[in-house]
Amino acid sequence: MGNTNDVIVVGAGPGGSTAAIGLARRGVRDVLVLDRDEFPRDKTCGSGLSPNAIALADELGLGDELRRRSVPMLSVKIVTPGGRSMVLAGNAAAVILLRRDFDDMLLRRAESLGARFQGGVKVISLLRENTRVVGVRLADGTERRARYVICADGAHSIFSMDPRPKRSISTLMGWWEDVDVVYGQAEMIFDECVSPLYGWLFPESATRVNIGVCIEGQDKNGEKTKRNVRDVFATFLDRHYRDRLKNARQVGPLKGHPIAYTTWVSHCTAPGALFLGEAARVTHNATGEGISQAMQSGLYAADTIASVLSGAVGEEEAMRTYTWRHRKRFTAGFLAGHALRAVVKTPLLDVVADVSNHPFVRSKLVRILGSALAGSEVHAAAE
Repeated sequence: MGNTNDVIVVGAGPGGSTAAIGLARRGVRDVLVLDRDEFPRDKTCGSGLSPNAIALADELGLGDELRRRSVPMLSVKIVTPGGRSMVLAGNAAAVILLRRDFDDMLLRRAESLGARFQGGVKVISLLRENTRVVGVRLADGTERRARYVICADGAHSIFSMDPRPKRSISTLMGWWEDVDVVYGQAEMIFDECVSPLYGWLFPESATRVNIGVCIEGQDKNGEKTKRNVRDVFATFLDRHYRDRLKNARQVGPLKGHPIAYTTWVSHCTAPGALFLGEAARVTHNATGEGISQAMQSGLYAADTIASVLSGAVGEEEAMRTYTWRHRKRFTAGFLAGHALRAVVKTPLLDVVADVSNHPFVRSKLVRILGSALAGSEVHAAAE
């Protein structure tokens, strides 16, 4: 094996671990995954896994385990800005699974296929020879070299080469026990206090929920928003959950994290390096979902590197294809996200909720709306 790895993956989240799985399945055996944390570890996240994420877990051979360990999201209650509500039921239901468990599941799958993992390691910079990335430097001063480096270190990526101003979503969430919930029913609330985004309730068990909000991190001029996410969260809780949380017990402190996003994926490659998932700003700009995007991005990265290492394609062509695949897969959805943001600022969601009481109209309109939110075909739930 020598002193140079074939691939070093920085970050063992869904994108990084999926890339390691993909590389192993393509015959690349010398893969080293580095992360600042030991696993399993807690991760602040709403923990909802979309139908797209479930399909990718199936592709990786983890679908059965995922379904066994998760809470099914059997329906989604949507509350419009005007206070109307409608319930969507999906035929490809999403699930709720703590990121501590899901991320560990993916990492262990990568290890079972031959990837090596080292936790408790802080990567502080990329090693370069001329303009080419040839490895990473650790906080303790040691260096690890590789033919390729995959940067999967999330929204706070210190390696990003994207010079564009970063757009982000700010989130804050909390956890409560002993909450009266409809089992398997998530809630998405489009309140003006979080416009053009939303607040949510996700059931993690029969009695435990996480409740959170996401707001735009910048104003229309690209400057940091003056809105305080904690103030917004307090307003949101008071408006929508004050009575339901009256006898509940809060579990731990409130936690938040930024979500980096873009509409047009760019600057996600460099000689010797690929950027994936949130490190490449590949997240949905209306829902904040980034898990399935990171996993898909990880598979693209694995295909790209494996093709080059096998001699099937040259590096420059492979890198161009990597960027192109991201744009082809995600651009339409990201543009639809901007459209949904605009819709939220109008009475249209209220109109949809009102006319959806007619069975035929409800079936058609709710299916369209639900598909935009859930990323898969949905149908109107029975009254």
